[in-house]
Amino acid sequence: MPSVIKLIEQDHREVEELFSQFEQSGDKKIAMKICQELDAHTEAEEKAFYPVVRAEVEAGLVKEAEKEHGEARQLIGRIKQTSDSDHLAELVAELKQDVEHHVQEEESEMLPKARESLGESRLSEIGRAFQEAKG
Repeated sequence: MPSVIKLIEQDHREVEELFSQFEQSGDKKIAMKICQELDAHTEAEEKAFYPVVRAEVEAGLVKEAEKEHGEARQLIGRIKQTSDSDHLAELVAELKQDVEHHVQEEESEMLPKARESLGESRLSEIGRAFQEAKG
């Protein structure tokens, strides 16, 4: 079973690629795929990874990440509601900026600390729970 860190980073790269595709096409279907992927990813993090980080690594790391997830959910809701292509592009650009900030923080702080504190077998265990939570 892959480490939860590897799975999270893999999701980050996939969403970055979807943002690039959207920027080139402006396609609402790609915007909806971004929303779907982010919804599944954030839910899995909140169910399988963040509780462990809060309890076993450093509680403070999770507070900011959860706040960012809430902000992303609000933008995702707005993206799903808009039919205006210019407004859609603005909202997706805002979401991309928020997600890039979140990913940078997560990959530079939370993930390294989790790797250091938890060890590979525990990270694999959490990886299994993360995949199950994603569905």
